[in-house]
Amino acid sequence: MSHVVMQAAEFSTVAAAEQAAAELRRLVADYVIYEETADAPWSKDAVPAPLVEFGRRHGVPWPGDATSRFLLKGLFKDEANVLSVDRLVFFWGCGFDLGGAWLREVLLRGLGAARCTDLPQLAVRVDDPHARAAASGEFLVEEDHEEQFTTTSDDAEVDGALFSITFERDGDRVHLTFDDSSGQGWAFVAMLPQLSGDDPALRAPARGLDAGAVDGGGAVG
Repeated sequence: MSHVVMQAAEFSTVAAAEQAAAELRRLVADYVIYEETADAPWSKDAVPAPLVEFGRRHGVPWPGDATSRFLLKGLFKDEANVLSVDRLVFFWGCGFDLGGAWLREVLLRGLGAARCTDLPQLAVRVDDPHARAAASGEFLVEEDHEEQFTTTSDDAEVDGALFSITFERDGDRVHLTFDDSSGQGWAFVAMLPQLSGDDPALRAPARGLDAGAVDGGGAVG
């Protein structure tokens, strides 16, 4: 099973998130056509036309080097996914890279995200964190993701996770953590629709979540 590569962005409103998701779906649709019609769609010597156009629409000149590439394991029509969950937008597939800092720059500057990251750590305010974490664990087991996540109240465990979901209320927190094994990434993906209506947010402070510190430095472009 291949690893999940993901970009996540948080917006100030649900409407803004839905608009950004629509833009990403347009990019995916353009990429599908590109893969079907280009003579050499994965050539290292050309910047894919959908990326150039996507950047142009949002004021970000797309670079011509490997840092900007989309490297999925398979075709976009089969592997690329976009999901909006309240004010959050997730874009993922199985593979190796998904646009890196350049895609996050479009989401930040062009589409108005407050934060972006490729290592999403989520925070969800709920009435009973322990009950909600237990119910989420039961869901994952029912979906054949048993042993593909860890439930913990130890805050230190979150920083070592690839992805995480923290259920919290008044300082009481329970985390679901997902490490860098391929199966755990897909378990995290399976949980995302379950958060609809709960207004999840990108958890801060955490790696890569500050809008002014994309990829550990200043915003690109």
